[in-house]
Amino acid sequence: MNIAAIQLLIMLLLAHLLGDFILQPTALLKKKKQVLWNALHSLIQGALAYLLLASWNEWLVPVLVTVSHFLIDLGKQRLKRNSLAIFLIDQLLHLTIIALVTWLLLIPKGVSIWWFTFLPPVAVKVAACIAVIILLLPVGGIMIGLFVQPYQQQIKDHYRNEKKKPIEGLANGGKIIGWLERALIFIFVLAGQFAGIGFLVAAKSIFRFGEFKESENRKEAEYIIIGTFASFLYAILISLVLKWTLGSF
Repeated sequence: MNIAAIQLLIMLLLAHLLGDFILQPTALLKKKKQVLWNALHSLIQGALAYLLLASWNEWLVPVLVTVSHFLIDLGKQRLKRNSLAIFLIDQLLHLTIIALVTWLLLIPKGVSIWWFTFLPPVAVKVAACIAVIILLLPVGGIMIGLFVQPYQQQIKDHYRNEKKKPIEGLANGGKIIGWLERALIFIFVLAGQFAGIGFLVAAKSIFRFGEFKESENRKEAEYIIIGTFASFLYAILISLVLKWTLGSF
């Protein structure tokens, strides 16, 4: 894969991630079931693709991104379900459109990212790092949350059957812990300090030992272990992909 293609993919991916996970407030997310709000979200996606691509004559790119995003999200909303499989299929379809636009439309025309013609060479690496940080933190949080959702429901059902009230943690405590651990893994992988990941696993095990010991049943302990290992595995894989990508420049 040539450098121009990687740059195009990075910037279009970054545009998608910014629009879907950063510039989509909760209020808009809740209203996306309405066609007009879904259309507004899709227009934002197209505008971001056009802005980051910065090839001002390529009007077909934002049009394709906008229309495809609208149709994919509309189909997702019709399913009226929220699961990891649906989330992954939705994102895979968006990424497929980005890949097709890149290889069938932009590369044959020799289009390149205008921003990189005057920005320092490190700019493309910064863009790739920003994209991966979004993938690791907000996107990773959503994916891990959906992955452990069935196990979380089992714990809730257990407490309901036992007529006990579960012990609640800090508001968004699990989310913040997940963000921090994936951010640390990102830093360790880029620095080539894989031993740091082992230290992180050991440290979290020590901190969580009391929680495992005091659990009334194995469900809670296994839920924590599954969520932790899923978060670690996801962070390691995404960080390794970034490291390989950065090595291509």
